[in-house]
Amino acid sequence: MTQDHTSGALSPVTRLGSEGGAHWPFLDLIRFSAAVLVLLGHARGLVLESFARVEHPNPLLRLFYLVSGLQHEGVVMFFIVSGFLVGGSVWRQIAQGRFDPGSYLINRFARIYLVFIPALVLALLLDAIGREFLADGRFYGVRPLLPANIFAEWWWTQIPCHVVSLQGLLCLPWGVNPPLWSLGYEWGLYLIAPAIFAAMLLRMPLRRRLASCAAVAIVFVALSLWNADWPFWFALWILGAAAAQVFRTRPFGALAGVAGLLVAGAGLVLSRAALLPSLVTDACVAGGLAIAVASPVVMQWTAGVYAVPRGAAFSYSLYAIHLPVCVFVGALLERFAGWPHTLVQPDVRGLLAFGLMVICALAAARGFAYLTEDRTAAVREWLMSLRTSARWQAGRASGL
Repeated sequence: MTQDHTSGALSPVTRLGSEGGAHWPFLDLIRFSAAVLVLLGHARGLVLESFARVEHPNPLLRLFYLVSGLQHEGVVMFFIVSGFLVGGSVWRQIAQGRFDPGSYLINRFARIYLVFIPALVLALLLDAIGREFLADGRFYGVRPLLPANIFAEWWWTQIPCHVVSLQGLLCLPWGVNPPLWSLGYEWGLYLIAPAIFAAMLLRMPLRRRLASCAAVAIVFVALSLWNADWPFWFALWILGAAAAQVFRTRPFGALAGVAGLLVAGAGLVLSRAALLPSLVTDACVAGGLAIAVASPVVMQWTAGVYAVPRGAAFSYSLYAIHLPVCVFVGALLERFAGWPHTLVQPDVRGLLAFGLMVICALAAARGFAYLTEDRTAAVREWLMSLRTSARWQAGRASGL
């Protein structure tokens, strides 16, 4: 999951090197927390038994399984934040008549692909090493979570779909790194959102507006028929964009923001209790978070907490590579630490293995981000300069 830094109704906290020069601290907290929740859920699923099989659960283990079982809800949080930052920015620019499609696509391309392509390469490299040298264990031999042959799910006809980052939405996600499915939805939203907002906000004759709305509706229905999950993630992203609009025009107060956080927190807890349908708990998490981020007071929380922006700075990298890294670490534990070829109880040994897997994934993501995600602004500026140069050359040629 990705982000743009954008200014709001009040003066945001400034940080050097950030995209656009400013960010909202609370969004940094949500981005990093969401990525960590996804990591914890996948790491636990790789090494520890499910809670139903825990032999002697105690309150601490119950809490551990609650927190480490929220990977789906972490993705829900990602989509609200992405909608707020990217969708809200597009909405505002189109409404103000200053939306530049070229700049928008360059920004989105630099943000997504600078991490996405290297993440694919890293996953392929780790998978190749694992299959060659660690195939006698569960992670690269039996591997219940991943296919025995990467081309069983990722045949050559799907490669163009992955190159344009629409995996999950229009084609199967790559089994070696399944979490990348969400990037396909996000990239699809990036492409269709400007058309949706333009049909709604631009001044145009009635016939043209009706034709634009009809074209957008046809694309939306086609995607919904092709992929039944599309409307759900679309709704979450649009909810985040709507929260950004509320934030800029009629922001909520602190009381409403805190109430939203309480609703979101209740949704997180109830989602693990299985007392309500997942759609209801997802609505609580998404709706509560949308209310919270529409409050300028809440959005300033965690300002000055050094660890939060540092964690958020590599949250996309963490999401993109954590599962291949965790699988590789698990295979190394099997080979060199005598780890059993089965899931284990959350005893001291099991929790230590879980912690090692999490720490390795965090460290790898930080190093990966140094080579990729940290260079986003520089790559964006380079692409912008190429575009400006191309325009100048075209103008000079036409003048001649």
